[in-house]
Amino acid sequence: MNGGPVPFPLPAEGPAEADERLNAHWAVLGKYPGRTMGYEVLGGSLPEARAKNYLWGAAAVGAPDERDEWGALPWRVFLSGVQGEAAACAVVETAWDGSRDGTGAASYAWRLLLLDWTSASAAAVTWSTLDRTADTFRWPVMTEETPPVTGSAVAMDVRRTAADEHAQTIDGLGFNWAAGVAALLLDGRPVALVPRPGDDVPGTAHRVRILDAICSLLPYGCRVWLSAATWTGRSDHDLMLVFAPAARGRQLEVRLDGGSPPQPQSHPARTYLAELFRLRERGRTTADLVGHLLAEPTPIAFRERGDAVRVLKDLDLLDSVIEDINQDRGAPADVRRVLERHPPTTLDERRLAILVVFLARKAIRDRLAGHEAAQILFAHWSPLTPGLIAQDVLAARPSRESFGEAAEYLALLRATGARQPGAFEELFRYLVDAPGQDPEWVAGLIRKVERDFAHHSEVAAHVLAQSPAVAHAWLGLLLERRKPELSALEPVVRFVLRRDGGTVPGWLRFGALLTGDLTPDHVTESDAAEFTARRAGVWRIALEGGEQSNRPARVSLLFRDLLQVVQGPDRRDFLSVLHRLAPLGRSGLGPATAADADLLEAAAAAGGSQVAPPSMPRLRHLAGTDEIDTYASALKRRIASDAGLGEVAVDALLGGGPDERCWTVLLRLGPEPAVCNGIARRISGDDYADWLDLGLSADMVEALARYGDLRWLPHVLAMRRAVRSGGSIVQIVQIVYDACPDRRFPRQLAWEVLAWMAKHPPAVRYELVNALDRRMSNLGVALCQVIGSDERAAGLREPMLQVARIEEDQARRRRTALEGVTPRVHRQYEDAGAHTGAGAVASGGSHAQAGSFPVGGGPGRSGAHGRSEQPGSSARYGEAASQGVHGGSGSPGVHRPAPGTSGGSTTGYPSHDARAPGPAPHGATSPPPGSTPPPAGYPPPAGAHLSQAPTGAAQAYDWAERGDFSSLHHGPPPSEQPSAPEQRPLDESPEEQKKRHGKLWPFGKKEL
Repeated sequence: MNGGPVPFPLPAEGPAEADERLNAHWAVLGKYPGRTMGYEVLGGSLPEARAKNYLWGAAAVGAPDERDEWGALPWRVFLSGVQGEAAACAVVETAWDGSRDGTGAASYAWRLLLLDWTSASAAAVTWSTLDRTADTFRWPVMTEETPPVTGSAVAMDVRRTAADEHAQTIDGLGFNWAAGVAALLLDGRPVALVPRPGDDVPGTAHRVRILDAICSLLPYGCRVWLSAATWTGRSDHDLMLVFAPAARGRQLEVRLDGGSPPQPQSHPARTYLAELFRLRERGRTTADLVGHLLAEPTPIAFRERGDAVRVLKDLDLLDSVIEDINQDRGAPADVRRVLERHPPTTLDERRLAILVVFLARKAIRDRLAGHEAAQILFAHWSPLTPGLIAQDVLAARPSRESFGEAAEYLALLRATGARQPGAFEELFRYLVDAPGQDPEWVAGLIRKVERDFAHHSEVAAHVLAQSPAVAHAWLGLLLERRKPELSALEPVVRFVLRRDGGTVPGWLRFGALLTGDLTPDHVTESDAAEFTARRAGVWRIALEGGEQSNRPARVSLLFRDLLQVVQGPDRRDFLSVLHRLAPLGRSGLGPATAADADLLEAAAAAGGSQVAPPSMPRLRHLAGTDEIDTYASALKRRIASDAGLGEVAVDALLGGGPDERCWTVLLRLGPEPAVCNGIARRISGDDYADWLDLGLSADMVEALARYGDLRWLPHVLAMRRAVRSGGSIVQIVQIVYDACPDRRFPRQLAWEVLAWMAKHPPAVRYELVNALDRRMSNLGVALCQVIGSDERAAGLREPMLQVARIEEDQARRRRTALEGVTPRVHRQYEDAGAHTGAGAVASGGSHAQAGSFPVGGGPGRSGAHGRSEQPGSSARYGEAASQGVHGGSGSPGVHRPAPGTSGGSTTGYPSHDARAPGPAPHGATSPPPGSTPPPAGYPPPAGAHLSQAPTGAAQAYDWAERGDFSSLHHGPPPSEQPSAPEQRPLDESPEEQKKRHGKLWPFGKKEL
């Protein structure tokens, strides 16, 4: 058998929101596995004979047939009774757990759940309810080794199937089709619901809903003779409504295709169907019809099925009376007749509400008919009556009229309390405890009941304890006189203490503090805020008491209320009290209280009461990190839920300019929006560096960088760190590259780069420009645009222009050389370089002297493109470069060479290549390795020499190819120290040049 291993059946967990708890009888018909004997009752709570009547009645539908594609188990058979048995509401489930008997045949089980008719009809239990109950019932396991299971009925939680659910199923099937099938049942003709060829049959649960919905179009009392099954085999049976593969015997076949069923034959059935259609045409919804018919539990025997027509027509009686009430034509006598025919328990809540409210209004307003209406109301009392009356009162907008009506209803139920005990308290609970009520309306009703009826209700205490708004209004009524009636708090406090074991609402704790029932140690600031918000001026009493008793901590206790005070007309009065309670430098003033006092004073200043005070003055009197941390924590807690207050606090902390204490507190507050906004405004200005010097935490930087205008911040901070640590050009380039993906320099980063450049000679500045261009095309050009447009870069502009012009001339001469025209060098140029005073530039601690490089030819000689070079032009150029780049003889950082040495760079572009630690040997005639030799016949001046290392842009490019800029500051590793320059005559012939080129270049002319 199916089920869990329990000795007796257990109901499953009841359905959610169960409507009733009913006793269900049960029984099981089957055979033990391997037995060949016939089926027998294996156990149950019913006598065996009675159980057999129901079980065999259900088994008459037959057993599953393998040829039947839709006959899968379980099957459900719904019975209202069997011959010789009283009416009931029962379901029998046919199931198979896979066991077989001694012959090898399947051993089926029929399991019965039965409710007696009285309890089932009172609860309006339908087949859908039984189906859900059977699904959750836990059946016992029974074997031959255990004795037959017996026992009493099991309590089951059941939920009624709402009329709306039936109506939805009926409308889905088609109202006319379902009504036609119901009329056939009233005609006494069994009906077989047959699927249309090619269609699938609905699942078992859906079939149950269809069967139940069809029968819900008949009065509930007809279920004493109705029966149904979700599927039947090929056996004959007497069930009235079944699903089957085809009709058998007397059955009428009705297709599940929504077509028109056969017309009923008997007069009651035809009349009933016509009445259904008439009511439908009059606007009755399917739910209206089903709700009315399910509310008629009186049994209607089949031979008296004409009463079903009367029950259906009674639907108009109720609605006609309700229609008269809605049109202000109702009469208490008509309502009495309706309630006698339709007791309150059979009416839906909507109709019952109309009748109850009509009687209640008549009772309090009509002197002539009021007494009769009150008698009918109490004679047909419903447990729903207080709630329905309250709903009518609360449906109207809170007003003087609705308040008076509520008081009259309470007086009506109070006068007849002996007939309906507890009705007064229940109505009062509905009126004051309904959600969404106007607090002042509720508080006034509580006070009226306390005064007029001398009724101190636990319901009222509960509402006051649970609803701060109602308590606010109620306290206003208590404290409206000059001498507050604080004694009214005592019964409320006693009830709450007794009910909640000492848990008292905050406003009530503060009230107990005022009455002396609690000490200040048991009161929190939220308690004080709750109570003081109830009546204006309480803050003054609390603060003045705090001042007299030397209790400045009450500033914190009343902070929220005081925050409202500083924004109102009592601002100046409050500040005078605050200065007496928490003066600057007062000993014993805790950091948290100091934070609250500073914040209140800042809020008052922000409200326009006076000139803003120094930023958080009490903060400046704190000592030690712990006190500052406590101060910051208190401040953070205050502004956590108040963005406006956060802005006030941040403005106060920042208002006095950069201050280490204020900045420390500000960072403790974390990356809150108000903090980020305040810092963002400060560091967006030209004085951003003063604020950045105070330092920012990593999370603050991350938060600020998300602001659209502050994406530059992480890069500026990285730049500042690199400068402090003596970072190389490589680091600077990477920082700028990361910050300027679109080649646009943020103003602040540009200023940081310019500040770095101002500390370095022009050649290093130009090296940075070149390196930026190599990192990203035109990135260095963008920096040059900044230098050219920013007034702060005026001192950098002209020296870099000189370097740029020299580079430009160098490139021209190189291009000329590549085109096959040999540039000429005149001795006068080097001599001029020696006399201009242009020396090596020192960068940091490394000194590198750049060698000279020819610029033009001698007197009367043609330049690269036939242009005449004037005598002395090289000297003048070298002198201009020296003065332009190095700032003249007095420029700092310029190291003059010793007399008689060639120390100046003719280009004016300082070299930082540590691989050239000193000048080339005077008079050397060989070029350095890799240099381009001069053409034959070139008449160099006596003692002329070439530089040992590339200079200017050539040097930077050489190092950039290897990714190494570090030698600009720290020099190359020992392995890269240059060897002695190659010696060669400066006036070698073209043939000698060709021979030497053949040695220097490992590839021939074709490869070149």
